[in-house]
Amino acid sequence: MLVLMRLYAKSGVSELWNAIEFQKRNLYWKEINPLYAIQQERKRYLSMVLDIKNFESFQRLFLNNIATMTPVKKIMTIPIMSPIYFPLPKDHPTDFIRYQVFLRVSPEKYNEVYSKIITLKYPEDIIVTYLSHSFGDDDMIISLLARDRETALDFVNDSIGKIDGVFAHDTSRVIRSEYLLPPDKAQAHKARFLYSTPAGKKGEFSNPDAYEKYIKERTPVTVIVRLFAKKSLSKLWADIENHIPKFESKELVPLYASQQEEQDYISVIFEATNFEVLRDVLTKNIPTLVDVRKTRTIPMLEPCYYLMPKKHPENLERYLINIQVEPNLFQQVRSKIVSHNNPDNVFLSYIGYVLSGDDDIILSILADSQKTARTFAKEVFEQMEGVHTYDISNQLKTRRLASKSRWKQHQGKYLSSYDKQHRKDYDRRFDWTDDYYEYALMSGAYHLDMEE
Repeated sequence: MLVLMRLYAKSGVSELWNAIEFQKRNLYWKEINPLYAIQQERKRYLSMVLDIKNFESFQRLFLNNIATMTPVKKIMTIPIMSPIYFPLPKDHPTDFIRYQVFLRVSPEKYNEVYSKIITLKYPEDIIVTYLSHSFGDDDMIISLLARDRETALDFVNDSIGKIDGVFAHDTSRVIRSEYLLPPDKAQAHKARFLYSTPAGKKGEFSNPDAYEKYIKERTPVTVIVRLFAKKSLSKLWADIENHIPKFESKELVPLYASQQEEQDYISVIFEATNFEVLRDVLTKNIPTLVDVRKTRTIPMLEPCYYLMPKKHPENLERYLINIQVEPNLFQQVRSKIVSHNNPDNVFLSYIGYVLSGDDDIILSILADSQKTARTFAKEVFEQMEGVHTYDISNQLKTRRLASKSRWKQHQGKYLSSYDKQHRKDYDRRFDWTDDYYEYALMSGAYHLDMEE
């Protein structure tokens, strides 16, 4: 499974590049392969693409090592889906300049735009070498070679930018790039996704068996998909209720949906065997939700759930706290949160890393009032070492989308180790994802009389 990681520099990007060069021998583990790094003009980050076999190893080993690099200010992780490497044309020029192109695409046009870029007629002074979905800040990434800057910008503006469905694009020159793998392993990586012909010509994958094996790899991951409404959040919520539970399969489980106050999106949390399974939902199924204007996909790393003690207040409300953290203190901050001696009217429901670029840790709590929740957040986070900022918002609606058994199966895998060992001390009836008789009661009030 491929992940694009953007490392934002505290000071100079060149300093960060030098730190990666110095540390790269320490960035290899059995289940994590850093593939290559790219530096672009006008960007305050370096991009690193990783091949990950185990997301728990990604957090536990790789990110903790990267975070100790003093030049790193923040980290963003973005799923890469359906990558294609195009071979260079015969007798191609050797003095072309490389550019990265980032596209924002209307959800209902994801597949059409992707296919159009493969088959688009390219002039001799433009060579497209790479294409993928990304679904982070951007929806697609293109790498191309051009004779000069003017040629690249004109082609993107006049051709790619005018493809039906593309509503925004950004182009930047690649200052330097470097494979982090030995040459033989770099070639093996490209071979899995290599097309049989240069971009713009009819072709297919050169090694379909290798590509088929890739899309069937089991790399379980929990993912937050933010669905941004065109106009109406209520219409989007109804669409989610009506359609997304039908997407459940052996490879993909829509777990629950949540709506936060003062946000123009609804979050749907999925568990997937890999990103490619989720790609099918994003490009084929979700566009049927007519009120979606864009999507954003955020992997959740090391999710951990907590149970409710038998004695607790009634009519609890759920709040989400988004926290931005100093990268080299990720683990320390998380440990302090989960070990904090909470008051008897505040309860943790889950915690996880998100590394969205805006936030690093999300924490869901249950409290008996907004005042209680905000007082708790202020007391815990305002003086905590390593916390840059935090934001707390009420969860207006929450609904479980998976069957109760699939949800319990997922929750059980990531349940706090203490809670697993002391289940008898917790209220087995209480579940913050339970559905209720009237949505008017879902403004944060969670009833306690729901039996399994």
